[in-house]
Amino acid sequence: MSRSRWKSTRRIVTLALAIACANSITAGAPGQQVDEYRVKAAYLYNFAKFVEWPSGAFQTSKESISICVLGEDPFGHILEETLAGRQVEGRALAARGISNIKQAAGCHVLFISSAGSARLLPMLREIGMPGILTIGESDKAMAEGVVINFTTEGTKVHFEISLDAAEHEQLRISPNLLSLARVVGAVKKR
Repeated sequence: MSRSRWKSTRRIVTLALAIACANSITAGAPGQQVDEYRVKAAYLYNFAKFVEWPSGAFQTSKESISICVLGEDPFGHILEETLAGRQVEGRALAARGISNIKQAAGCHVLFISSAGSARLLPMLREIGMPGILTIGESDKAMAEGVVINFTTEGTKVHFEISLDAAEHEQLRISPNLLSLARVVGAVKKR
C-alpha cells in the first residue's frame, strides 16, 4: 500500500473510531452535559484533521491551528485536555477563548456555543475574512451560515455540514468527513 493511501486509510479509521467512541457517550441529559462536551471536543479535534484551509490562512508553516470558543465556554478544561500534545499535519493545536468576534483574527476553528448564538449571522458577517471553520450548536446555526453544526438525536451527537458555507470560507472538506455528516444546501449569503 502506498504511503498516501495508508495515510488516508489511517485517517478514516481514526475518525471512525473517534466517532464510535464519541457516540458511546450519552449526551443531552442535564447530568450528561460534561460528556456531551467531551464528545464535541473530540469532534473539533477530528474536524481539524479533515479540513484544508486556504493559502494564507496560516502565517507560517509551523503556526498552530487555533481552536477558539466564542463567549461562554461550555467545555471547561475538556477542550484543552483533548488537544494537549496532538498535532494535525505537523501543526500543534491550541484552544483559546475569545469574548467577542473582533478577537477572531488568528482563529482557524471558531466554536459558537448555543449560549452565544443569538446574534450569529451579524457576528459571522463581522468576521470579514475567509478561512475560518465556524461551528455552531443551535437549531438555526446552519441557516445563519456556520460550516458545521452539532445536533443531538436522543443521546447521540451528530453533525451537519453546509457545503455553501464551506465554499464561502474557502475551506475544502474531505469527502471522508462529508460521508459521516448530514450535508445541507444553501445558506444565507453574508
